[in-house]
Amino acid sequence: MPVRNIQILATIVMVCVACYVQSERLKYGGKIGENLQLIEKNYVDELDSDELYHAAMQGIVSKLDRFSEFILPSQYEEFQSVIEQQFGGVGIMIEGPPTVKQLTVVTPIPGTPAFKAGIQPGDVITQIDSTSTEGLLATDATKLMRGPVGESVQLTVRRMGVPRQLTLEVERADIQVDSVYGDRIQGDSRWSFFLEEEPRIAYIRISIFGERTVEEFKQALAAVRGQAQAVVLDLRYNPGGILTAATEMCDLLLEQGVIVSTRGRNDAYDSQWQAHAGSELPLGLPMVVLVNGDSASASEIMAGCLQDSHRAKIAGSRSYGKGTVQQVFPLDSEKTALKFTTARFYRPSGANIHRSEEMQAEDVWGVTPEPQLTLELTEVQQLYLNKRWRQRGDPRITQAAEHPPAPEFAGDPQLKLVMDYLRAELNE
Repeated sequence: MPVRNIQILATIVMVCVACYVQSERLKYGGKIGENLQLIEKNYVDELDSDELYHAAMQGIVSKLDRFSEFILPSQYEEFQSVIEQQFGGVGIMIEGPPTVKQLTVVTPIPGTPAFKAGIQPGDVITQIDSTSTEGLLATDATKLMRGPVGESVQLTVRRMGVPRQLTLEVERADIQVDSVYGDRIQGDSRWSFFLEEEPRIAYIRISIFGERTVEEFKQALAAVRGQAQAVVLDLRYNPGGILTAATEMCDLLLEQGVIVSTRGRNDAYDSQWQAHAGSELPLGLPMVVLVNGDSASASEIMAGCLQDSHRAKIAGSRSYGKGTVQQVFPLDSEKTALKFTTARFYRPSGANIHRSEEMQAEDVWGVTPEPQLTLELTEVQQLYLNKRWRQRGDPRITQAAEHPPAPEFAGDPQLKLVMDYLRAELNE
């Protein structure tokens, strides 16, 4: 057979193979599209085609694990704002029914439009623009208060001790939400990263691993460097976030060694992160990491790494046990997205973190505190802990001329346990 004919035949075979592979990829897409059209055309009631498509996608993702989801257009902006730590709003923390009867301000975020407008903790918001807040959930109220930067929202509030309701015009701004906190807020809206009851010990609380968390953490370390004789990192109630934020923050505290490794069905998701020389704090500086049952994912990467590297002791209660990595794939010009699990991650020791549904308490998963630093909080104690954090984040309370007498670390028995341990270490 002439060489030219062989080349033509080879080209035809390659095209056929490519077409077959493409058709295999698209065959289910075609079936789903046909079925959606069939329903849309023949169902007894008129349907919104976008809602039908969204329902189909949610049905598909429901067959994956509980950490995978199809992010609807109504959820996408909120999802992005959490990771980016930024949104257009007024800057208040609120709670609503059923926790309280009506929408109530927990605290304004220092430096935000709400703070400057004079909104105070305990203010009851009775109206947002022309919408009554009677029976309004906090999530729905948040949507009403958010909006384009520069536009105003009118808040009507009822304040204890004031006979008439107040009407406040608040101009929305870019609200940058902190993810790294200290022991208490100061009058200039900056955090103090040293414990009020024990100034020798630095305290850094991390609420999420977002896009700005690494930079915030560096600033906190710079604030305590050279002064702290011990450090407490608080990861309680931290659900995780960006994996690389956790690895970078571990790298700031280590000189060498594995931080975490990931393994997926696809080799592209197999990775290993290593620490580099140059710790931000002396390696001999005593360090304790606080975790609880709501510390998950990236929190467990950081806690597990520092424990396996013998860089820190772990205190509190056993972590959640979420050892999987999710990747977000934006769809439809970023109006929707698919988030699903692409890999599992493992501690430097190789130990498993992920708690599958069939696992029991005696199995290996999560991050377990040292026996002498283990303390489970009751539901009531957890409520007091959250109250402590709210109060210490409100400068109107922390800067008050007089404080009512209270026991050391009131509302936080886990931190008190850590303090007793570190004081013993420092006093040896």
